[in-house]
Amino acid sequence: MTPVFWLSSMFALFYFSYGIYLPYWSLWLSHAGAEAEFIGMLLGLGMVARCAGNLLVMSRIRAARHLLPAARWLAWLSLLSFAAFYLNQSSLALIVLMIGMNVIYPSLMPLNEALASRLIVQVRLDYGKARLWGSAAFIVANVAVGSLTSHWGEQWVLHMMVVAMGLMWLMSLLPMTPPPVEQQDERQGDSLLQVWRRPNMKRFLLIVALLQGSHAFYYGFSALYWQQQGYATSTIGYLWGLGVLAEIVVLAMNRQWFEAMTARRLLLAGALCSLVRWTIMGSTTHISWLILAQLLHAGSFCLSHLGAMRYISRDLASEAVIGAQALYAALAMGLMVALLLVASGQLYPVLGGYTFGLMAVVVVPACWLLRTSLTEYTRES
Repeated sequence: MTPVFWLSSMFALFYFSYGIYLPYWSLWLSHAGAEAEFIGMLLGLGMVARCAGNLLVMSRIRAARHLLPAARWLAWLSLLSFAAFYLNQSSLALIVLMIGMNVIYPSLMPLNEALASRLIVQVRLDYGKARLWGSAAFIVANVAVGSLTSHWGEQWVLHMMVVAMGLMWLMSLLPMTPPPVEQQDERQGDSLLQVWRRPNMKRFLLIVALLQGSHAFYYGFSALYWQQQGYATSTIGYLWGLGVLAEIVVLAMNRQWFEAMTARRLLLAGALCSLVRWTIMGSTTHISWLILAQLLHAGSFCLSHLGAMRYISRDLASEAVIGAQALYAALAMGLMVALLLVASGQLYPVLGGYTFGLMAVVVVPACWLLRTSLTEYTRES
């Protein structure tokens, strides 16, 4: 199987599962008997475990030849970890299972991105067009599982997660030809500590942590909030799908529209879209405004993510790429989201939808940190 088809398929299957997990897992936890504050704690603990898992898994991958075996093991263990939720749904069991699952399952995200960064160099992969299959699958999952839960109940969230992970494991077993390999004269990848010490790396990580972390309340509580405002789960699925449809357009047009933009400009555009988006969502739940806010997902998430990927794949030396992907996933997509999820769980019962406004406040420091170039001293001589 060609590298492009293999990676596109893995993106599609992972984000199909993620399109179930992100909007609907809190609904399944509620179905299992968890209250809003406990859900926030569970999601927050899960994100902390995600951070630790990303660092643990990705720190052991120091060469391109390690990527495919790691994908296969992670897919298999992820399948087992979700299946374990059938066994016990007590409060203690949910805590243990959420931590265990989040150590394993989310590490598939930076692993796939590391594969993409490798294939960009090795076979000139068009990242946007490979990644958009993940976004398309995310929409399918949003709509399909929204409809399933509307008709058959929230237990279908778990059923579909197990099906998705089973398909991903089977896909991972297929061979990639040619497989990812080191380039001639390329040295072994840097350790996480070496990557952390690179110029501008800490500022970059704080910026992307603030931008991606600002999505925490949306990820964890938007479905619950909109359901309480009278929207059916199928409508919520359409709203989530609309946001990712806007993301697909940006990914498809990445080379045509954004190839000349620096990482800093992409991140700034993402920050501005985030400010507008969270302000709208904190102000109204009218469907027309929610549609506009969801279209801004193309900026708040997608442009921010493209900016991060551009910095990692274009502005860093090759030996720093895998480590940078690990830190980005662990800190920006993991730890910061975890902290803000826990905060959201505490604030939501008091503030309700106004919690979105606090997510806009989180973005403001990122705008200030982006006042100067990220790449001035990035490459080492």
